[in-house]
This record gives sequence, structure tokens and C-alpha cells, in this order.
Amino acid sequence: MAKVMNLVNASAGKRLAAWLLDMVPLAILGAVFGAVLGPRLVQAATAPEILSQIAGTYALFGLIALGYTVFLWWWETTQGKTLGNLVLKLRTSNEDGFAPGWGRVIVRRLLIGVAGVVPVIGPVLMVVSNLWDANHQRQGWHDKVARTLVMDVGVGRDPLTTGGLFGPEAFAPTHLPAAPVAQATQHESDAAFTGVINAVPGQPEARQLAPSAPARTEQAPPAPAEPPRPAATEPPAAPVASAAAADPAPAVEPAVEPAVEPAASEPAEGHPDDELGHTQFREVAATKARLVFDDGQTHVLAESLLIGRNPSAVDGESVDDLLSLADIGRSVSKTHLLVQASTSGIWVTDRNSTNGSSVTDAAGISRDLVAGQPTQASMGETVYMGDRYFKVERA
Repeated sequence: MAKVMNLVNASAGKRLAAWLLDMVPLAILGAVFGAVLGPRLVQAATAPEILSQIAGTYALFGLIALGYTVFLWWWETTQGKTLGNLVLKLRTSNEDGFAPGWGRVIVRRLLIGVAGVVPVIGPVLMVVSNLWDANHQRQGWHDKVARTLVMDVGVGRDPLTTGGLFGPEAFAPTHLPAAPVAQATQHESDAAFTGVINAVPGQPEARQLAPSAPARTEQAPPAPAEPPRPAATEPPAAPVASAAAADPAPAVEPAVEPAVEPAASEPAEGHPDDELGHTQFREVAATKARLVFDDGQTHVLAESLLIGRNPSAVDGESVDDLLSLADIGRSVSKTHLLVQASTSGIWVTDRNSTNGSSVTDAAGISRDLVAGQPTQASMGETVYMGDRYFKVERA
């Protein structure tokens, strides 16, 4: 799933290793020419006539080095590749995820060269300067000036071959149907945004069955079939009168006998759950969970959390914390995901995001989130939000 849907910024270690690999051919070339020119320089001390040959050798070395450099820049300009990028599966792109072009490549390469004023240390610090990117976008100083990005296509999507940062729809999470406002409101009120899920979300059937219990209780003790009333047989007037005078009780008992109300009131007194309409799970303390994001940052979940580029709670909603995510491709919505603690993991609710959300288990099986409906994510599972994701771990 990660190789199809996500964009992964290259780590500082891989970027440094790729740059060093790019320098290997020049180092080999320099070593060869050094071995050839060394003895000639010694010989030139006694035979000045060979200086012209030494100059020609230097010129040849310069042309070969320049040719390799131009080829390397052209390769990176048009395809985002260099020797190191190819070996380590990295790609250089502009900020839209397409080929960077000559101007950007020349700027970023020249800045690395200028940093060489401080030998070795200067270029190395420039290459790994993405470590100090406060926006968690892993752009180095030279990338910020040149407005370039370096992607790890070994574990993520290659934007240069899949339509840039946003990519075609085939490389984005499935667009989820927008949940009706009434449905989203119902789930929000059920969870009450207290942070702990104490009832199974998204199960309307359970709510419908429970209220019907009192109705079944009323029908449980069916009244025995009454024998045909004597009045229906129309006996002679004299016998009826004498029977009524002798024993008036039979005439009164049929009117009092169907005493269903006391039987119906007993369950209400003996089963308090019937007043709520459905059985509530007993509240248990939520397990502390840690969210480990794709860029290395972590967040310990207290009770409830809203995640997005600039998340905000709706009117009347109570959330414990807000977490803003940097997203180069803006695949994460402003308010994308609600995360709530539970006893065995977390519950995640997509907030009608544009690119949707999903949960993937350890076996790689993914399940899409329905907007507005909480879905459980257990420890060890991964939650995807557009091009960003985090793994659920026990804190």
C-alpha cells in the first residue's frame, strides 16, 4: 500500500550516501590521472619539454570530469536521477513532484559546491541540512533555495512517473462518500467526544433491538383465551337475574382480570437499562497509545485528538488536543481525522476528508474508513491519511 499511495521524503542518511556515490566516478578518475601525472610531474623538473604533455593530460581530465558532471545534471534535470539516486532509489523533483529542470538542479548543486569553501564538512552539512527542517518536510537548505524535494521511491510512490505530488486518482486513496450531516452528528453525539468509546459505534441495529424489549415484555404473558361470555348465548332473563343475585363475582372478575399493566411495569423496575433503550458497555480506562508518524515524530494520545493540516473542532465539540501535520502535497485535509483512545487500541473517524483514510493491519489488509463512522485501529496497525500515515503503538 505504501509503495502505491504514499510519498516518502528521503532520509538524511540516504541523501548523503547518494551524494557520495555521485562523487565516486570523479574520485576514481582523479586517482587514475593522479597515478599517471605524478611521475610526469617529477620528470618535468629535469625535462621541461614534457610540460605541454602534462597540460594536455590535465585538459583531458577536466573534459572527462565536466562531461560526467553535465551528464549527471542532465539526468537529474530530466528524470530526477543520479548515480546515487538510482542505486538508493531516490528521486529529485520540484515542489510539484515533476522533473526539477535545469535551473533548480544547477542552483542546488552549486550551493553544495559553494559549501565546499569549508572542505568536506561544508558539503556534508549542506546535504544533510534537511535534519533541521522545522516543518518536518525534510528539505535541506539548498532544497529550500532551489525549491526541490528528494523522494524515497523504494518505500513510497514515485511522483515523477505517477502524475506529481497529487498524482492521478488511481494513486490516491479511494474517495469516500460524504456522510450525511445527520449521520455524522449522530456518531459525534454517541461518542460524546469524551475520549473513551464506551459503546460500539456504527451499530444502529443494536439500538433498534433494545427499545423493542418492553414491547416483547408486554406480549410475553399472553392472556388466556376467555370462554364465550354467557351474555353471548342470550339465556332466558329469569336465570340471568337469579345468577346475578346469587353470586355477583363472576360478572365483576372478567372486567378486572386482564391486569397487564403491573406485569409491564415490573421489567422497568427490575431492568434499569430499558430506560436507556440499549445496553451500555461498562467504562474501562483507556490504554495509552503512541502514534508514530512517517516523518519520525511521535504523539502520545491522551483521550481525543484531531489531526489535519490546521485542525479545528466544530461548535460544541470537546477535543483534548490538536495536531497539525506538514504535508507537501496537501493530501491531508484541514481537519482530516479524529482519534480517540480505547481499551485495546484507538478509534479513528474520518471527518469527511477529501482524500479519505484507511487502516492497514500487519498482514497488509486495508479497510477504508466511512466518513463519520468510528473504526477501531488496534496496536501495530497503520492509519493512512492522504499521503501521510502513522502507526499505533503501546505507550
